[in-house]
Amino acid sequence: MVRHVRRHARRLCRDAAALGLEAPGEEMLVTALRALGREAFGAGAGIVRLALRPGPEGPPATLQAGSTRALGAEPVVWRAILFSEPHPGERLPAGAKHEGTAIYEAARAAALRAAADEALLVDASGLLVEGARTNVFVVRRDGALVTPPLGSGAVAGVAREIVLERVLDAREDDVPLAALAEAEEVVLVNAVRGAVRLSELDGRPVGRLGSATWTKRLRALLLSDPAPA
Repeated sequence: MVRHVRRHARRLCRDAAALGLEAPGEEMLVTALRALGREAFGAGAGIVRLALRPGPEGPPATLQAGSTRALGAEPVVWRAILFSEPHPGERLPAGAKHEGTAIYEAARAAALRAAADEALLVDASGLLVEGARTNVFVVRRDGALVTPPLGSGAVAGVAREIVLERVLDAREDDVPLAALAEAEEVVLVNAVRGAVRLSELDGRPVGRLGSATWTKRLRALLLSDPAPA
């Protein structure tokens, strides 16, 4: 079983169209994702990735390229660094995930060198945008659950979509860097890892000690989310 398989297929179709590519149909993508997972892992756990690329003559022709890798172990809570380079900001089309954005690779490499699990990216004005491999949700002192808007340049991740769709308290809003230090809880989400609590940023504690209420709630949500109709 590929978790959130239909959401992934629809997202791939949506992003391909936004980038001027003609994607195969949703059912074909669902079948391809499931076949990748079945061939590589059987009933086990792992990561499958399906990419669409322009053909030799350019858009709209596309080629499918699939890859897999082991899931690997992750700590229960993550530590992050603040990446030194500013996030480039809004990209066109907003929210689309595509290759060729070198800042994510550089940020992930910086996190690895620092023995951290993630790198957070902030724009030139000091607003949080996203993680190098996650979307970020911040629980403010007033109880609001917020994530940076897509207009900031954040990728429209599948896990982010699920949280905003199914959690009435969740909304988009600007998140100044200073808000992280004052947050009750900071939750990192992606479709592979689900939801994990951020415990440290650049070696300093983040969130109220022991607070994981929203992390647990979002983790359960992301594990149980049904396929959209």
